[in-house]
Amino acid sequence: MKKAKGFTLIELMIVVAIIGILAAIAIPNFLRYQLRSKFSELRTNVEAIRKSEESLRQGERPLCNVGGSPAITGAYTTLAVTPSGGAPGSQKIPWVAADYAAAGSIDWNVEGATYGVYLAGISNQPAAPPNTVNACPAPLGALGLAYSITARSNIDGDAQLGMVGMWRPQRDNLGAPVGAAPPAVAGGDNVNCPAGTQPLSVGDGQVHTCSADNIF
Repeated sequence: MKKAKGFTLIELMIVVAIIGILAAIAIPNFLRYQLRSKFSELRTNVEAIRKSEESLRQGERPLCNVGGSPAITGAYTTLAVTPSGGAPGSQKIPWVAADYAAAGSIDWNVEGATYGVYLAGISNQPAAPPNTVNACPAPLGALGLAYSITARSNIDGDAQLGMVGMWRPQRDNLGAPVGAAPPAVAGGDNVNCPAGTQPLSVGDGQVHTCSADNIF
């Protein structure tokens, strides 16, 4: 009669230890990949806002005109903090009607809630065309010829905000910067964007992650 064979206790303990080591390595990496995947929302939406702003700048949509007066066109405009319903956290922030209206003012919108909070600021306000009755906050406070976009999140719920920024300065025909620089991106971890300004290595209109690589 053949003798039954099986695993020894030591062999089982070795297998369990190996599984434990693999799990200890794999689970944190998996959670980190999940956070990075959620964070990618910010870059996607900042790029969408950039396209909306450029469409306004290059289009003929009337901005700040009063009935019968010449329209102001060809400018960037501000985007208020959107969504406005709460601080960034580990859960998505639902959008309300006012958020959709704010985003719609630059022809940008998203479906549903977002992890990120977004805003756009302007500088270099344009001059009003002759004989124009100014309907914007004086002096044309909502319009500019340079702008920046800020996106903030706190997907892992710690003390550090993840942040993405983008800058578009005004330049002349020779490519030299004109007037004031775009506003600094607001708040968050500016490790890779000192003082929230455009790094020399980042080109105009490029979406850039301002958070440290180890934020997750």
